[in-house]
Amino acid sequence: MIRLFVSGTDTDAGKTVLAGLLAKHLLGLGKSVRYIKPMQTGHPPDDDAATVRRISGLGPEAARLLFSAPEPVSPNFCFDPFPFEEILDAVAAEPPSDVLLVEGAGGLLAPLDDARAMHDLARALNMPVVLAAPNRVGGLNHLLLSLHFMRSTGLQLAAVGLNEHFSADARKAALNRDFLRRTMPGLPLFTYDATGLTSEPPFC
Repeated sequence: MIRLFVSGTDTDAGKTVLAGLLAKHLLGLGKSVRYIKPMQTGHPPDDDAATVRRISGLGPEAARLLFSAPEPVSPNFCFDPFPFEEILDAVAAEPPSDVLLVEGAGGLLAPLDDARAMHDLARALNMPVVLAAPNRVGGLNHLLLSLHFMRSTGLQLAAVGLNEHFSADARKAALNRDFLRRTMPGLPLFTYDATGLTSEPPFC
């Protein structure tokens, strides 16, 4: 079974689109796929599980939201206490599938409460992280900071999905890709945009 925690280098990095595209791709390979969004703020209108269903074709029972709050702010401001154990129990009780995708909110250091952040949830779920990273000016800094944090804290990296949707300049986007491949050999890197995966993820 493939278990992946989809996170991002920041808010609006493209996590939900990435999760939907991964689900669609894996379904196309004949895999059974399930998706969980543990918490959603700004709901409605924000509904990442619905977006994943729209992109991937998963049904409501296979792509679902666990906890929601109406205000579009960090989870630590919405849930008191944060339902950490309830999320772990719900993920553990998920029916068997070939692939389970769990999508976080914000970046890895987005706070859940005064003591825990999003990376603690990924760690407690024992899931390697697929990191969505926008390919844009400033994107390298956020990506390298996230990778440094992961290496420093022992959080497992499954892959980096470089989001080409933000690439307004093809030459600059290529410079970013070339820099990552040159300076970080072996980095499990793939690319995608709003229309689909543009290279193969290493775990497929």
